Amino acid sequence: MSIVTIVPLRSPGLGKTRLADRLDADERAGLAGAMLADVVAAIRGCGLERVVLAASGPGAVAAGAALDLEVVVDPPDVGTLDHAIEHARVACGGQQDVLVVQADLPALTADDVAAVLAADAAVVVAPTDDGGTSALLRRPGGVIDTRYGPDSARRHVDGAKAAGIEVVVVGRAGFCMDVDTAADLSRMSTTLSIGAATADFLKENPMFDAPRGHENDRRR
Repeated sequence: MSIVTIVPLRSPGLGKTRLADRLDADERAGLAGAMLADVVAAIRGCGLERVVLAASGPGAVAAGAALDLEVVVDPPDVGTLDHAIEHARVACGGQQDVLVVQADLPALTADDVAAVLAADAAVVVAPTDDGGTSALLRRPGGVIDTRYGPDSARRHVDGAKAAGIEVVVVGRAGFCMDVDTAADLSRMSTTLSIGAATADFLKENPMFDAPRGHENDRRR
């Protein structure tokens, strides 16, 4: 398939600070790498061969190299997730079809990815259950701008409609549940089948005991 899949990864260990009450920075980096591995396995299991990591920082670069991914490093002046994705899209050639998949979806399956690819529209949005965007397929990649941030699924849909572009929303369990907190991961692990890498991480790093503290984190 002539589709480039871009997976953005923000500095493992520095992000996901709402998990800081359960995991230290090194452990959060380990979890980020495990979830990335499961996401990449689902993408590759659907037959998509070109997977590009939009990497922020050396930890993200290392995580991509460990999975033999093509890596595009964020430019020094990158400001937002939108800018990072656009930089990676242009670096990959510009006008091919582009699928963006978030890196914190450990229950994602190849069937979930296939459902997005099967949708017959120029723009396909797979939302999280809190209104974020887990996957965004654009045919071609520049047909609309990305609009990540709060309520991004609705804003991606509205942007396509405003431009007169057909858009389809695909609801799939593996895309609906992303991981920002220990509660997210606990709920997911009890209701869905999570990927092998994340399951192995949880066996080695129990998370659901006494909390360590709390900080805020940014939602997509």
